[in-house]
Amino acid sequence: MSEEYNVTYRFLDSEADRKKLVEDIRRIRRTVLQLVETVPRDKWYEPRYHEWSLAAMLGHLQAIDNLSLIQIKMALIGLRFPVPVGILNKFNDMSARIFKNRVVETTIHGIQKNEKRISDFIMHLPMDKFTIPIYHPPSNKYLTTEQAVQMLFLHHWQLHLQTMREVEGIYYEPPQSRDTSV
Repeated sequence: MSEEYNVTYRFLDSEADRKKLVEDIRRIRRTVLQLVETVPRDKWYEPRYHEWSLAAMLGHLQAIDNLSLIQIKMALIGLRFPVPVGILNKFNDMSARIFKNRVVETTIHGIQKNEKRISDFIMHLPMDKFTIPIYHPPSNKYLTTEQAVQMLFLHHWQLHLQTMREVEGIYYEPPQSRDTSV
């Protein structure tokens, strides 16, 4: 799981910057939940995404949100520990098995409930805590708290949405720019 994360981080210095991040987090979650509506119910519990069912993928996203919020809050009070990627991989494998038949509607409700908790956390995170390091096992490096909230609550979802879209045959094409200057 040593995926290369080629992401751009933004500064979250102002309330407007944070609101924009929160809106992007909401948008990506809405997009994932809209994709759920395109998958026939009888396919929700079949392996689809790298052998994960839709139910398992959603359960994974909800669980990682919960664990990420705990990890960040622990780091903010000085409890930092690097989770080895091997343990993360075992957790993900276990999650795929545990969540493969989880009731999708229950998970969707949990995802929606978490969105407010995550948004409130981001909006109230003190700027003097932005540089606290948070270990990110998939990239095998420490991120700042400012980067970690973006990686864990936005980019992680984008990565899985991309996988889901590819399997479902939905390809995103960004709008073409009207700017014709060269």
